[in-house]
Amino acid sequence: MNAIVIREHGGPEVLRPEVLPEPQAAPGEVVIEVTHVGLNHLDVWVRRGVPGHDFHLPRVPGSDVAGTVGGQPVVLHPSWGCGGCAACLDGRQNRCRNFRIRGESANGGCAERIVVPAWQTLPIPAGMSSAEAASLPLALLTAYHMLVVRAGLQRGERVLIQAGGSGVGVMAIQLALAWGCEVHATASSPEKRAAVEALGAKAWAYDAVGVREVDVVVETVGGAAWSASMRALRWGGRLVCCGATGGAEVPLNLRALFFKQIDVLGSTMGSNADMIRAWDLVKAGAIRPVMHAVLPMSRLGGAHAVLERREVVGKVVVAQDLSHG
Repeated sequence: MNAIVIREHGGPEVLRPEVLPEPQAAPGEVVIEVTHVGLNHLDVWVRRGVPGHDFHLPRVPGSDVAGTVGGQPVVLHPSWGCGGCAACLDGRQNRCRNFRIRGESANGGCAERIVVPAWQTLPIPAGMSSAEAASLPLALLTAYHMLVVRAGLQRGERVLIQAGGSGVGVMAIQLALAWGCEVHATASSPEKRAAVEALGAKAWAYDAVGVREVDVVVETVGGAAWSASMRALRWGGRLVCCGATGGAEVPLNLRALFFKQIDVLGSTMGSNADMIRAWDLVKAGAIRPVMHAVLPMSRLGGAHAVLERREVVGKVVVAQDLSHG
């Protein structure tokens, strides 16, 4: 079976094609014929490496996987827990100490086939392509857990989403709109701001955030954006953070934190139930894919380069062509 494998961290050149043994399904598992994989910035971190984190290479990358099983189009849950710890039994798989993300701590979908437990498959709604479906799971799950579970989003609230053109950002915009919220979002260029406004949000430049008294801030950037996020919050507001694409070290004014009684919440992925509830919104038409490009999987390094240039609105998806290229 053909696959892309990372054996050491580095640039796009470490994304090398290999022939791996055919995966064999055990009882309760199914073989997925991979058609598309959606890319995330997580794919770049796995390839580059993160100081102090062991990705246990070698690794087949790719978290968001769409394909077919028995001829039926499906998309896969991007993460899971051990199933037996207190967190998993309590339905909080993303707090499991053995929590796994496909393509990061377990092999992903950049291959001709992948074997998964049958419960990890989700049906692709009629009228949605496999490429569109592959653009959704990880970012949708992350945004859903951030807004609905961690921040406890209420209908009609005012929300600021940092990096509104990112994969998580476009999902968060749509979720907040589905909750009837007033939505604001930042983006780095006029083109991205136009795309954000087309989704229904009021767009701002990072250095010119004009909205104040927001109830919730979705933070995926960190770095210089953090101070603007804190300033925008009302007294008693909530900031929920899932990433640090602009830098992990941020300034924190403790007086502002305790005087304004701000809740600062960390969030990683979501639970199995979160994914099912979020996918119900997709099936209902409340969430739609936002894709930047569909590129060949055999040119995965080039697709990574598109992500790294930070010109993307929504998601880059790769089509599985390894058997041909």
